[in-house]
Amino acid sequence: MKWLMVILMIPTVAFAMPSPDTVANSKLTASDWQYVAQKVATGEPAWLNAVPALASKANREQADQLEDALATALPINTKGVLSILHKLDTGSYPEMIGTDIVCVQKVASAGKAAEKYYNDTRLALLDEPSGAQCLWNLEGVWEEVMQKEK
Repeated sequence: MKWLMVILMIPTVAFAMPSPDTVANSKLTASDWQYVAQKVATGEPAWLNAVPALASKANREQADQLEDALATALPINTKGVLSILHKLDTGSYPEMIGTDIVCVQKVASAGKAAEKYYNDTRLALLDEPSGAQCLWNLEGVWEEVMQKEK
């Protein structure tokens, strides 16, 4: 009988997680925001496209999560992230900064992870014509970090 109850609960659990179609109109818990940030970080287009709707209701902590997720997704789906950054850069989202943060936050301090991120993201941005501003920011901050290391 216990197994039957477990099997009947599986669809309920599966539907409890937010989807790209429902996040904009849902009241999200802290764990929902973490889940959404993880999904955005994968660079999946449906999740990236949900970011502007989420950004309009994000507080500072949630905006930080979204910006970090977008930074993670940048070398994965460069064109998709740049498209979202273009929307965020309009200034219509009170807590989201956009290109000035997302393109540089993973290289703001030296280390092997930052260097790998810089190399991967730089190559991805070189292949994307709309990535000039992001590339310029990335290279500028990376150069400053490298100067401090000397």
